[in-house]
Amino acid sequence: MSEYLPPEIITQILLRLPIKSLLQCTSICKSWNSLIKHTRFINNHLNLNLEKTSNSPLLLLRHCPKDPTRELYSLHLDNGSFQEHSKPELPVQSLNECFRIVGSCNGLILLSDDYLTDYNMFVLWNPSIRKFITLAKPHVPKSPNHSVYGFGFDSKKNDYKVVRLVYLRQNEGQACPEIELYSLNSGSWKSITSAAPSYQIAQNFWAQVFVNGAVHWVASCKKGNCFRNVVLSFDMSNETFQEIELPEDLACELPTKYMAISATGKSICVKHFDQNIHTMWVMREYGVVESWEKQVSFDVHVTLNFRVLQVLGCRKNNDEFLLERYDHGRKIGELVSHDPKKNTNEFLGIHTDPGYSCIVYYTESLVLLDKTSRSMQIS
Repeated sequence: MSEYLPPEIITQILLRLPIKSLLQCTSICKSWNSLIKHTRFINNHLNLNLEKTSNSPLLLLRHCPKDPTRELYSLHLDNGSFQEHSKPELPVQSLNECFRIVGSCNGLILLSDDYLTDYNMFVLWNPSIRKFITLAKPHVPKSPNHSVYGFGFDSKKNDYKVVRLVYLRQNEGQACPEIELYSLNSGSWKSITSAAPSYQIAQNFWAQVFVNGAVHWVASCKKGNCFRNVVLSFDMSNETFQEIELPEDLACELPTKYMAISATGKSICVKHFDQNIHTMWVMREYGVVESWEKQVSFDVHVTLNFRVLQVLGCRKNNDEFLLERYDHGRKIGELVSHDPKKNTNEFLGIHTDPGYSCIVYYTESLVLLDKTSRSMQIS
């Protein structure tokens, strides 16, 4: 075919092929191998895929059916049946019971091995092409207090970055984190502690989400005798911190209360749990404080003989929510899709070991395919 078609037509045809077919095409000839592994092709393919899946991204589920040391991953379509798309195999073994899924961005998953013991081990994994990178060790030592991470994409430099906040000490009740930033392009960490914010990010149940070029966490700051909660963001391109105000109901909560952030389309939502009530607040228009809206609120015993352990995330354009609930009779967890309008819970056919389940949005990509074998480990 390449003898009869112009190179630009061949490129356009290849750009529209699925990942599996493209990987097979790398073995056809040297010119196609070089083309598909070129950074420009990888970026163009990603952009087309993002456009195609903007309203129907895949959902990556990690769960542990019985044994916490056995992590199972699966990709699902966000349709009525939660149809399984594929079952990627984790290429590395955690030294803890399991990895923490820090975040997902453009087909890459950042894993951190810090659930029980912080081993300062970070893995960038692309399940679509079955490749991963083990990141260089950070410079700042493991914290006697705790560490928090963020993962995202710098669109100005075409670079994937990891930000690490290490809380080493307390100064008059105020958090003083050391901050490091990892760049995939350079393969190294650098200190940006001078940009450190004064906010504390909760140790036990922190979460992050990458939206609109920035990583976001729920954080708190002590002002006098009071605490004030905000959404703290870190812009991956400008490498600066900003804050977004929370609705007053959340801003004045004690920081020991459970609050975690997640994505909802191109904006953010905050999950709150207090006194057996799960609540979801959604920011309808990103960055507009007045657009915060309490979308759903329900009791942990929303269904008889079950207890809702956690709200994993939104699905079906925020019309339904993925819940992990516990069956007291059979002593097992299970995933259900909750429709707040109909007040129904549909079992999705997946059993879990409660507390280890996690769901993130995922887009298939070729990212990491252009990395050399010196920095790449292939599963």
